Amino acid sequence: MSDEQQTTTTDNPETVIANQMQETANTVLGSESDNQNDWKSSLSEEIKNDPTLSNFKDVEGLAKTVIHQQKVLGSRVPIPKTDEEKAELYNKLGRPEDPSKYEINVPNEMVDYFKKEDVEQFKNVAHKIGLNNDQVNALMEYQVQSTQNTLNNEGAVMAQQKEQAEEVLKKEWGYDYDKNVRAADRALSVYGDDELKNLLTQTSAGNNPAVLKFLATIGKEVTEDMAQNTTNNRLATSPLDAKEEINNIMADTSHAYFDPSHPNHEIAVEKMRQLHEKVYGK
Repeated sequence: MSDEQQTTTTDNPETVIANQMQETANTVLGSESDNQNDWKSSLSEEIKNDPTLSNFKDVEGLAKTVIHQQKVLGSRVPIPKTDEEKAELYNKLGRPEDPSKYEINVPNEMVDYFKKEDVEQFKNVAHKIGLNNDQVNALMEYQVQSTQNTLNNEGAVMAQQKEQAEEVLKKEWGYDYDKNVRAADRALSVYGDDELKNLLTQTSAGNNPAVLKFLATIGKEVTEDMAQNTTNNRLATSPLDAKEEINNIMADTSHAYFDPSHPNHEIAVEKMRQLHEKVYGK
């Protein structure tokens, strides 16, 4: 192999292409020396006078620029414009063909906090915006961790809210604070069902000063005896219900209300008084 052939085969691609373009230009434009003087002489006036070509001194410079631009263009991802183009790109990036194909992992202990319908809606949105399965699970992991952190901090938050509520009520109630708290407890014991009790004891609702003041106001009308016998002595919530309960008691001659020796006689009498007050007022 000659030195000339060996040199040619070891040149880099840019130089090879530039040399080929230079040889072509020499053929078209004339000798190499003439080409160096005016390599644009054979071009049309419109192209020759284009300001872009003023940046190039020779064909090799032009060739290098063309090669570089082709490399840049080849590495770019075209931006989709139509829905069809977007769908094609999303699919190439790993989006499943259908929202139901997403495989979402939710820890067993967190399943109760992620309703099935909410998860399905999340899948639909994820599919619409072109997410693949890895992206969907990354978002779900973040949401699961965020929910777990909230649950872990819930006890501390509720304790802080309780302290704040106590501080507010102590300032407002003063020396009556303990008495009003007991009244609120009596109201909840007599009037509150399990659902209400859970709401007030297991959520921040029970630490709302307005709720506690409301219960204390109701509790002032509830005696200690009635609070201690909540199961058997539920107060009627309306005059109509109270009147019906009065009639039921009066129709039952074995009721403790009619037997002074009965251990619950005083409680029954107090309850009857409360019921009459409901119906007829003080």
